[in-house]
Amino acid sequence: LFRSPLFAAADAREAVEPEVALAPMSAGAEVVEDYGHVGLSLRAHPLSFLRQCLAARRIRPCAEATALKDGRRTALAGLILVRQMPATATGVVFVTIEDETGIANLVVWRDVYEKHRRILLTARMIAAHGKVQREGEVVHVVVARLEDLTPDLARIGDATLDVRSRDFH
Repeated sequence: LFRSPLFAAADAREAVEPEVALAPMSAGAEVVEDYGHVGLSLRAHPLSFLRQCLAARRIRPCAEATALKDGRRTALAGLILVRQMPATATGVVFVTIEDETGIANLVVWRDVYEKHRRILLTARMIAAHGKVQREGEVVHVVVARLEDLTPDLARIGDATLDVRSRDFH
């Protein structure tokens, strides 16, 4: 069997390749890397690392906010999963956000959309301030104000989190 000198050289290098010692990553950095590469993580949700800071700002988890009574004011935060502006909705934008407790559906009326357009179109994570609207089993938060919390994602790990929104127009 003929063996090329190229492969012989490769075999020789494999035998003497030095081991590489990498510094262990923090749990937050692992989640950041997971989201940056595949858009999700089986380890934890990014907001779980920010929950204490969000709670200090009176920003509730999605599950808690959507469990409130109809008409109750609340603030919640999450990664933007979907932004929709159907032609039949006459300027209303529907947004789905997600945190470590679940998802929440947001309704953004035209005037709020115009005021917070840049945030709504570019942010990867937002805080939404508004009122719970409950009709049977369907629960939305009608948004009065938005905050871009994307910079807070950088605090989770050493790299900037690149969350891929799944937008359907």
